[in-house]
Amino acid sequence: MPPAPNPPLDSDDSSEDESDQEEQATGWKTYYRPPTIHEAEAALQKIDQAVRTPRPSGGYLYAKLDRVTNERYSAIKACLNQFLMASPKGKRFIEASKDAARVQGRKETYARTIRKWTRHFIQTGCLPSNHQGWWNVSILEDEDISGKIKLHLQQIGKLACAQDVVKFLRDPQVRDRLGITKKISMRTAQRWLSRAGFRWRSEPKGQYFDGHERKDVVTYRQQTYIPFIKALERRRTIYNQDGIPDPTRPMRLFPGEKPVIIWFHDESIFYANDRRTVRWVYIGEHPTPFKKGEGCSIMIADFVCAELGWLRGRNGSESARVAMYPGADKDGYFTNERVVLQLRDAIKIVQEHFPQFTHVFVYDNAPCHTKYSTSSLCAQGMPKGPLMDWPYYKDAENNRVFVPMEDGRLPDGSLQSFYDPENPRRFKGMAWILKERGLAHISEKNAQCTNFKCPEGKTDCCCRRAMVNQPDFKSRDSCLQETARKLGTQVMFLPKYHCELTLIEQIWGRAKRSYRDYPPSSNPKVLKENALKAVDGVELLSMRKFGARLERFVDGYHSGLSGSQAIDWATKKFKHHRGPPEHIHFDNIAPGYVHTNEIE
Repeated sequence: MPPAPNPPLDSDDSSEDESDQEEQATGWKTYYRPPTIHEAEAALQKIDQAVRTPRPSGGYLYAKLDRVTNERYSAIKACLNQFLMASPKGKRFIEASKDAARVQGRKETYARTIRKWTRHFIQTGCLPSNHQGWWNVSILEDEDISGKIKLHLQQIGKLACAQDVVKFLRDPQVRDRLGITKKISMRTAQRWLSRAGFRWRSEPKGQYFDGHERKDVVTYRQQTYIPFIKALERRRTIYNQDGIPDPTRPMRLFPGEKPVIIWFHDESIFYANDRRTVRWVYIGEHPTPFKKGEGCSIMIADFVCAELGWLRGRNGSESARVAMYPGADKDGYFTNERVVLQLRDAIKIVQEHFPQFTHVFVYDNAPCHTKYSTSSLCAQGMPKGPLMDWPYYKDAENNRVFVPMEDGRLPDGSLQSFYDPENPRRFKGMAWILKERGLAHISEKNAQCTNFKCPEGKTDCCCRRAMVNQPDFKSRDSCLQETARKLGTQVMFLPKYHCELTLIEQIWGRAKRSYRDYPPSSNPKVLKENALKAVDGVELLSMRKFGARLERFVDGYHSGLSGSQAIDWATKKFKHHRGPPEHIHFDNIAPGYVHTNEIE
């Protein structure tokens, strides 16, 4: 005899027809009590939480439920509301279920089902399983079979397609092993790919990562650039994600120190035919002809900082900006000589108009920026044996111009000429130079290792590696760095492939977004006018927000995160300037600062 779940109460109005089947089988009637007021109210609250969640900005976000589940939630909710609205409150549970059934356009049998769902929901917090549509499920939905297919596609690679699924299940041995009796069609394979989470679309692209985590790049980032930026942090204004100075990371100056401003440099090209291609297109709109190619272009090179924006004099008239039409038959190219001239103009402006700051200029690691002077010590391309008229460069008329390399220094500090005393135009070569430096045992080795990929930690594996590691060669700086040092400032280079560590890249993106809204024109003057208006139209507040994002990447790399981890942190996890991620303690981000989780 099955026990009764609950003894009868005076307020009970349970229906005897709920237990007809039980009574016929056992001869005993099973009693189900109605829910209490508290249980009904709690169940209504759970349903509301399951169906919708409040938005942070107001309103609600409704869950995407299938038709059957949505109908069941509505029926349970209607039943409980009728139950709580009855007078006296909490009476007539069966009548409430019948009212809910009538609202749904159903009869009393459906009311009994509503009561069953309601009791199950109150006891477990879940609806009974919905088996609709699962009586004839494809065998491909089996987890083991689906897993084998996914593993096969993973082995094929990124270009796997529906035809590969068809071929895989066409193999009789595979079908026998998986228990599949017949082949599948191409359409079945396509539907399975869709259900398995695959989409036919363009491959998603993220941050440029080719070489981003290469060992030499990471070494420079972690041991040179990031420590350099962090050392200047206490002398800089750090902005938060709202574009205002971060009160938790104030500037701290020692006596005699000046605040530091970091100027980020970059170039960007604007094309005449670069227009918006994504928009709301009317269904009846006909395609129109468009211009082939990118059209004429203009290159803009400038400096920017989060504190002041674009580099300008106080009156706004002086600027180091370069705007040119690149091309051999136009304004030429932005060579190292032009880069150095632009730096001289920038240093002149900041020293004249902003002498109260210490200025640092940051360039990306492009060859035209890191180039050494023609006569400076450089082992790149240096021949092993004697060679006439080396090094040289080619002038505008493609003529070879000999430029003697400056003298080096021997281990005792004395000068060492790299040219034959009997013939001043005859370069000695690496073997001769190494012998004079007491490294004759290296001079007998190859000029360089294959592709100059020397064994890790080796400094004497080849002549070129030995020359590169000589103190006088290692101490030489690029033309930009030497120019900045002579003029009383400093130049630093970004790690290669690390566009996320400069705010100017995002500024270019914002400017090009505005530029694409201007009317198209092939006139170079109009192109220049529109490009300059778009660049100058970027707001200072946006620049400071971009600077805050830059600082999050710096903090992430300083804490030991890799490139992908830093992206995840800077763009997703680090939601508030007062709350660092849980896996990194605040002391590792801003040592020496007092931190509080209280939000004022």
